[in-house]
Amino acid sequence: MKGFISGLPKVELHLHIEGTLEPEMLFTIAQKNGVTLPFESIAALRDAYQFNDLQSFLDLYYWGAKVLRTEQDFYDLTFAYLERCHDEHVMHTEIFFDPQSHMQNGVAFATVLNGIDRALQEGKVQWGISSGLILCFYAILVKPRPLKRCVRHCLTKRKSLLLAWIPLKSVIRLKNLFKCLRWRVKQAGQRSRMREKKGRLRIFGVH
Repeated sequence: MKGFISGLPKVELHLHIEGTLEPEMLFTIAQKNGVTLPFESIAALRDAYQFNDLQSFLDLYYWGAKVLRTEQDFYDLTFAYLERCHDEHVMHTEIFFDPQSHMQNGVAFATVLNGIDRALQEGKVQWGISSGLILCFYAILVKPRPLKRCVRHCLTKRKSLLLAWIPLKSVIRLKNLFKCLRWRVKQAGQRSRMREKKGRLRIFGVH
């Protein structure tokens, strides 16, 4: 039964790519980029991957975000994930990425997107793995002009773009902004739809 399940084609949805960073790669990239981690060795870092709760996972998630600095870093992260997808017969994946965390660390949005997108394109060529790319934004950090630039740049790189929901305390505050973004999706030759549900605002751009 295990072999049967392993061989089945699969779809993976709602995956945060930064959360797939393995201890060995995290430690190696940190050393390369001169980022000091609160762990003395890969073994100590791997021990920390035994999560006790959500916060212990988030602590490592944000350390992972801190070490990623170059386009090659984001490529290596994404391609390593796609290799695991291939091994597990995942044929389609829709991944979130968090540009705000990286931009706060001084990494340009284009650096993040180009590295991830290049790996996704190679995964499609090598293994036939299709993908959807989802931007994940924190409402408290959203500023209209940088957000519009991010979306515009992303639409120039990929024909399809899924825009993630944004948890909001006040959805009304950003409705006009997202109407503008939906217009940009339409101008890029895509259909779009916007949904508000349970305090979250979502826009989807599809073929």
